[in-house]
Amino acid sequence: MSRRERVAAALHRAGALSAMLQLRRLAPMPSVVCILTYHHVADDDPEYPYDPGVADATPAQFRRQMEMLARHGTPIGIDELIAGLDGAPLPKNPVMVTFDDGYRSCHDVALPILRAVGLRATFFVATSFISERRVYWWERIAITLKQARREVGRLAYPAPLEVACRDPRAQHVLTDVIKNAHDLDVERFLDDVSRAFGVEWTPELEAKHAENVVMTWDQVRALARAGMDVESHTRRHRVLQRLGDAELRDELGGSRQELEAQLGRPVRAIAYPVGRRIAHHRRIREAIADAGYRIGLSNASGVTRIWPGPLRAMLPADPFDVCRLSTDRAMSDAMFMTQVAVPSLAYISRNRD
Repeated sequence: MSRRERVAAALHRAGALSAMLQLRRLAPMPSVVCILTYHHVADDDPEYPYDPGVADATPAQFRRQMEMLARHGTPIGIDELIAGLDGAPLPKNPVMVTFDDGYRSCHDVALPILRAVGLRATFFVATSFISERRVYWWERIAITLKQARREVGRLAYPAPLEVACRDPRAQHVLTDVIKNAHDLDVERFLDDVSRAFGVEWTPELEAKHAENVVMTWDQVRALARAGMDVESHTRRHRVLQRLGDAELRDELGGSRQELEAQLGRPVRAIAYPVGRRIAHHRRIREAIADAGYRIGLSNASGVTRIWPGPLRAMLPADPFDVCRLSTDRAMSDAMFMTQVAVPSLAYISRNRD
């Protein structure tokens, strides 16, 4: 058990976490906006054919976490968050539940639990995978590694690379290429990965995998009809810092336009792919604003504090640097409650790029 988990367990046993959350309800300032990030809800199954690392909670775990948030927090949505950043008062202990990507489990598993508990959530979807019925690039890599017919894959693009399919780091090594290479031709790279490991890949096979993994537009619209917010996660889930100006405009503006056409409602928020903060990237900030977004959210970055009255001018909250907290299937209930009550004990990424 990690040191953080031991501290969380001790705080939970002592009843300190509930007391801290109750005290926060009484404190006059500031509003601590606790936003949780999920991607996929699924049981831990050794036969699972896709990337097991994407699942942030089992269905039972997710239900317990939502019940805890409903008991101790006040759920808010995008409208309330934008209003709060603009100066409107927020409720005590504001909490948000968010999902990134657009996994089918958002509709099939998470939505029924959210409705049963009475919580709202915001779903940030990457639109091209839904429209084109394609799997996320990290899922294609996971499928390829599990089906590999060669022990070692040798790649030449974008730089020479040799990867053993059974190496536990293989998934991260290959996905890091897409996350970190500038102006990468992702389709060329993925095709090379398939060839390097001797795995057949066709549009028909990909569509079958997408049916298992990715929501349809009908399912996305069902989320909206159920009172959930649906916002942007770009088109192709590309790391914004790695894109040229034209591709950046397409990822940002194209996603927003497609979502508004499908949903018939304004899209105001974007969650940054891979969760990296963009606050210090002027070019990207300007592109996000030019595309029509009001707010942008990172991940594993903590909580956002919104100060009231005159303090707001001295300590403003950046609308394009709204922070979120990560979740993980290995996280205990005590650790989950701890990071909501004591965000300084949560996992915070050091990657600012």
